[in-house]
Amino acid sequence: MQKLIVLFLLFTSIVACQKPKVNDSNENNNTDFSTLELKVERGAFHYDTFVLKDSTITFYPQKEMDSLELSDSVEYQDYYTTSEKAISKADRDTLVQKIIAADIWDLKEEYTPNESCTSMLTVTFSLNGKTKKIVSEDFDRGCPEIIKYIESELVRLHGKKLKRIFLPG
Repeated sequence: MQKLIVLFLLFTSIVACQKPKVNDSNENNNTDFSTLELKVERGAFHYDTFVLKDSTITFYPQKEMDSLELSDSVEYQDYYTTSEKAISKADRDTLVQKIIAADIWDLKEEYTPNESCTSMLTVTFSLNGKTKKIVSEDFDRGCPEIIKYIESELVRLHGKKLKRIFLPG
């Protein structure tokens, strides 16, 4: 009987000391971000779009500007020309991890300020078959910080310094 008790205690202590197995299927632990599609659509004075698929960022100018005579605005030609930029997978992974850590899946779908003179900012985040679209009617007021960060980071990673232009009004 004592041998049974000793064996039982030994077995129990071994089981208690083992590390529990971590569930690798958790989406936040998944480091394969190749299915990523991140789209940023900017309003007022821009009406342009940045799309990050896998590790390529494509800039799409507003459609009305595609047909403009670019020689009239050589200084701002980059604002009117579709372009692509490959980024490193490390930069992409850092961006995605920050987005996930900010709980993007828990954000509201729409943010509306109580003021006029707004500039729309829409972010659509798709990863592993799951999609979240967030519309902020004003990129500055009432817009979640992670949405502002996503916009500025895609602009920065694209590398053409296509920043918002504030006009008096």
